[in-house]
Order: sequence, then structure tokens, then C-alpha cells
Amino acid sequence: MKVKGLKTRIKKLIGGGENTLTREIYKAYINRYEKYSFVQGDCRLKEQYEASITRLYHTIEKGLAYTNYRASFGPDNVKALMTELQHYASQGYDTEAPFYKTALCVLYRYIEKNKLYKHVDDKLNEAVAKLPGLPNDEGGILEFHPADTNQMHGMDYQDFVKSRHSIRHFSEKPVELEKVKNAVKLAQLTPSACNRQGWRTRIIADKSVLENVLKNQNGNRGFGQEIDKLLLVTADLRYFNSDREVFQAYIDGGMYAMSLINSLHYECVGTIPLSGSLTEKQDANVRNILRLDDAEVIILFIGIGNYPEKCQTTKSIRHEPVIEII
Repeated sequence: MKVKGLKTRIKKLIGGGENTLTREIYKAYINRYEKYSFVQGDCRLKEQYEASITRLYHTIEKGLAYTNYRASFGPDNVKALMTELQHYASQGYDTEAPFYKTALCVLYRYIEKNKLYKHVDDKLNEAVAKLPGLPNDEGGILEFHPADTNQMHGMDYQDFVKSRHSIRHFSEKPVELEKVKNAVKLAQLTPSACNRQGWRTRIIADKSVLENVLKNQNGNRGFGQEIDKLLLVTADLRYFNSDREVFQAYIDGGMYAMSLINSLHYECVGTIPLSGSLTEKQDANVRNILRLDDAEVIILFIGIGNYPEKCQTTKSIRHEPVIEII
């Protein structure tokens, strides 16, 4: 597995490596990462297959939810998913596992939707039918009706959490900046290591800047043009202890990002979290465009917009939680 680029970037994040304990933490993490992280097409463990298959079927789910649907989109991802499913089954792993059955369901939904657009691929239909196992009904897309302000503010916590969905289609009505500012203020209540609150949020409202940033993000194809505003969450390494908090910036920053997404939901603003896992070149480009301080690390982008009249999104079935009581 190639981790040279990752090693270089982590070294930059943790400084020159003069602190012995920091170096040891870094080395231990890289060794563990290299040993257990998955490589699509070269999975060895059940958990790796589960992650790879889930990632692939979700990319297809996202395409099914686009309003500007393009029949037979993503042939490479479809082929890769089928290959992973075949390899998984050939290793004797459980084809009754929910994620496996959901992946099959997504493939059938893909075939069905393509038929609606007058596109039939007999070879694909035959290949999918030959895959081991049976689909469930948990994959694909769903239509939902977003709550209005009164409904949102009257929900209990359980209903509130269940009502949030990631949105990839927005109305043309701009999001009020006051709502975004309110959400940022509310998210500031997120807990952090020793209450240091080492995060920062940028609201990108300028369309030309937004477009340039999105060119350097890997997950907005097909809907990025509908995003009204883009938020960037970063964490400042100057807020963290150098000898044992190598990854605390990402932990605190990730917790804050989730709070911010929920706070935006509370303000009835549609959101789509977008990965901040960039290539070295993309990272440099974003830093240059937004003039980020060198001490900041990118945590997450959040695309926002107002809900359209009709909303559909991926089902994104959740796994059963693993609970261990010791």
C-alpha cells in the first residue's frame, strides 16, 4: 500500500518531529494504518470488504438522487462494486449481511431507473442477476418533506436527529446569512479538549471563490453547482499539546462539524457534508484560495442551501450499532 504521501503530510502536520513521543505516536499510527486500512480491489478482511462495498454502493445511490439524472452514469463504479461483491462472496463471507444485500438492492435500483430513461443494458442485467445472494429493499433513494421552523423547533431530540438528511439538490433562494451565523453560534457549545475550542468556520458566499474551492474537492460532482454557500471547518494546531495530542485537532474539529451540521438543520437549512480529505495539491490550492494560516488543518466542507419544493436523497441505511459492555 502506498502511504508515502500520507506520511509526508502527517509529518508536516505534527511539525519537524523533534519531539520523540510525537514521532513514536506518528510511527505507530502509520504502521497500524498501513496494516488495516483497505485498498479497493485488494481487500483481505471482512471489515475492509464492508467498507469498500458500502463506499461504492453509496456513490451509486448519490447518482440516483441527482435531479439532472444521466442514464448509465458511473460505469466504472458499477463494475468495481460488482467485482468487490464477487470477491467478497468467493471468500465465503456472509451474503446475508445487510450491507451486501443493500449493495445488490442499489444495483437493481440503478437498472430500474435506467429503464425509465430508455436505457437497457442486457449484459449488466445478466451479470447482476448472477451475483450471489438476494437484495433487500434498503438501498437507493427516498423522497422526504423537510420540516418548517415551527415543526423543527417542536421536535424532541430523537425526531430531530432522524429528520436530518444530506441534501444534494437546493432551491435557487439564497440562504440568509443570519441563519448561518446563528448556527455557528449554537455550534460553539460543542465540547472540546479542556474547552480550548480550537476550530474556525469560514462562510464562502462569493460564487467565484466557491466554484474554485469546489474544483479541489472530490465529492461534489453532479450537484456542486446548486450549492448556495460553502462552509469550511478548520482546526488550529496551535491549540494542541505537541507531545500527545497529534490527532486531537481532528477529533475536536469533527465533533464541532457535526454540531454545526445539526445547528444548520435546526435553522431549516439544507446541508451536505463534503470530505476534507484532499490530495496534497488540492490542499495547497484551497489554502492559497482562502489564504488559510499554515497552522490550520482542514476538517470538513459543508455545502448549504434552502430546500427545494421536492426533496429526494439517498436512503443511506445505517448499520446496527456495535455495543460492548465491559
